[in-house]
Amino acid sequence: MALIKYKDRTEAYFAISLVLFTVLILAFQYIGFERSLVIDLTSSDKIYTRDDRLFGGSSTSLYKQSEEGLEFSCQITKEYAWPYCELVFDLREFAEESQFSGYDFSSFDRVGLWIIHNHEDQPGTRFEMHNFNENYSVEGVNNSLKYNTIEFSSNNVPYPTWINLDSLFVPTWWNASNHLALEHWGTDFSNIHTMALVTGGLVNNGLYQLTVERIEFRGRYIETESLLLILIIIWSIAAGYFLRRFSSIKVNYHHVSKEKEAWEVKATNDPLTGALNRVGFRELLDKKNLKNTTSLCLIYIDIDHFKMVNDTYGHNVGDEILKQFVRVIKDNCRVNDSLVRWGGEEFLLFCADTKIESATNISEKIRKAIQASAWPNAINLTCSLGVAEKTQEVEEDFQTFIERADKALYRAKDLGRNRSEIAS
Repeated sequence: MALIKYKDRTEAYFAISLVLFTVLILAFQYIGFERSLVIDLTSSDKIYTRDDRLFGGSSTSLYKQSEEGLEFSCQITKEYAWPYCELVFDLREFAEESQFSGYDFSSFDRVGLWIIHNHEDQPGTRFEMHNFNENYSVEGVNNSLKYNTIEFSSNNVPYPTWINLDSLFVPTWWNASNHLALEHWGTDFSNIHTMALVTGGLVNNGLYQLTVERIEFRGRYIETESLLLILIIIWSIAAGYFLRRFSSIKVNYHHVSKEKEAWEVKATNDPLTGALNRVGFRELLDKKNLKNTTSLCLIYIDIDHFKMVNDTYGHNVGDEILKQFVRVIKDNCRVNDSLVRWGGEEFLLFCADTKIESATNISEKIRKAIQASAWPNAINLTCSLGVAEKTQEVEEDFQTFIERADKALYRAKDLGRNRSEIAS
């Protein structure tokens, strides 16, 4: 028993620990520490500018390092249909077999831009992340890198500007011009080769300037979906264990309940016949509230010449007769009637909410069934019965009530046995 209690305490501690672990993990995920990646703005061989001169335009661009950061300058000249300048950050590293490999940003959820805009006449700035995917990209062909982009106003932007990566989109013109299959149309941050700050789509002739002080990506150490999946798996395993334990406890409880019921039956029922004993009779008075019933009838039953049966055929035969005797009574009384073995071959049958006429009919039905039954050793068995009624109109204790039924029983015996008599 001590081992079971120890195991129960251990399981309770485990369940509490699992709940606390889950709460702490979720708190850490949503309000705790984040992973951070700051882009190196000092690596001159990884930073460069591009402009529309690549397509026959005449806009010019340049950048320089300063104490404030990267100072990017672009002189827009609207000779090309879509004039632009861009500040490009090359994120590629040489990997095995001389292949270029980008950076996986899929575990980050937002980017912060510490940018000071110095061009009141220019309406917007684009932030772009260019992804390489062997399903649609060609090494060395810039336009084959997927454009994940967003454009925001250069005026009245917060400092720093935080952008959720799920706000970026892939322009329809890029998907169409690269003939992408529909499943590749969405954003992709798994292999970013380059990142760029680009002049807006609606630019004016003139100077476009900005200073980049810091670019920082932030995200969870574990993606929320992955974390939730891990927690679901852990809780599923724990739930499976506790369900098995619950089933085991339920089975044990069922066994204990059965044993308890068996002991209760042994305590309140006669072990030979199954009828209530005197302890069961006392509980019967409380459970069924027999003392307060409107009309209660008692049939006092005694087997005729039972001592002679025992003396002639032995107690084993006598026991079999007693067991069969109880079965016959139960088969011929009502479900709610209660049978008590009062002693030896004497039995009391209590009939609640029953008038004397009905009780007499039950008594006669039992008497006839006893007489008609086949008994061991072909014994001709009969019984005598005394019927008494107790009503609320007459104040009478149970001892007196039983004595009246007993007197009626003995009157039946005096009158020749195998009969029912009603108490006065």
